[in-house]
Amino acid sequence: MLTKARMRGIIGGATILALFGSFWCITAVSSWPARPGWAIPLAVVATVLLLFFCGMRWTQAARLPISDDPEAVAKGKRTGKLFGIIFGLEGGLIGLASALLGHGGLGDWIAVEVALIVGVHFLPLAYVFEMPAYYWTGGLSVAGVLACLFIHPVGLRLLCVGLVMAAVLWSTTALLVLRTGATES
Repeated sequence: MLTKARMRGIIGGATILALFGSFWCITAVSSWPARPGWAIPLAVVATVLLLFFCGMRWTQAARLPISDDPEAVAKGKRTGKLFGIIFGLEGGLIGLASALLGHGGLGDWIAVEVALIVGVHFLPLAYVFEMPAYYWTGGLSVAGVLACLFIHPVGLRLLCVGLVMAAVLWSTTALLVLRTGATES
């Protein structure tokens, strides 16, 4: 059964994914010299729509039952701790790899490295949050970024990486919003 806390956790995650998808898209598109004038406004509109639907689900969660099960509370605390560990490792790896790439004169590879680490971090999150969709999020992110490596002009490669990450994160957001709507009655 979907509880208020579980649904708000899912939608909270979806909100974060929507915002990071926006970051990836706008960052990629803003550095694209041939950028059409509508590209950034379209990214903003996509983000606002996704956030609107996340907000709708968040308010709908108020109608769901509150779980006072001690096991659920303990599980929630354990999940929070594991998330903190995974998030800390992700941030540490990103910082270390970015510093090494920057120091080595390979700054053009930092976005690729960040995208790969972000993609991989979804794999343990899928287990911790019991969200099978996150396996797909991680797998598609990594596969998409690796495919972008075959693009040789650096600017075009970075555009590809950013758009792949945005597409995967926004698609996951939409999936989570739709799934919580299907289970909420």
